[in-house]
Amino acid sequence: MGNQEKRSARRVPVNCEVKLRFRDAAPSQYGICTDLSVGGMTVRSSYVPRLEEVFDVLMMPPAVGGSRKPFAATVRVRRCHELERGKLYELGLEIVEVLQ
Repeated sequence: MGNQEKRSARRVPVNCEVKLRFRDAAPSQYGICTDLSVGGMTVRSSYVPRLEEVFDVLMMPPAVGGSRKPFAATVRVRRCHELERGKLYELGLEIVEVLQ
């Protein structure tokens, strides 16, 4: 059968800036959302999370026409892969709750 997709929801490629906000006093981190689905998202960032870590993501959609309302969600880390040694990581995030 080969390489089958394990995700149940279709992922849509995007290229949107995100802000990672943490529950403790840690400073926010930034990155780029590269794909989005009903149940999750992939973010590239210099931030290295713990597995199962929970935090909020604020995503600004591309400016198209009128107002740009941000998308905010609480997410849980499901995977983290190093893309560029010590500099860039790909985070697989499960959407736990949509905030706005």
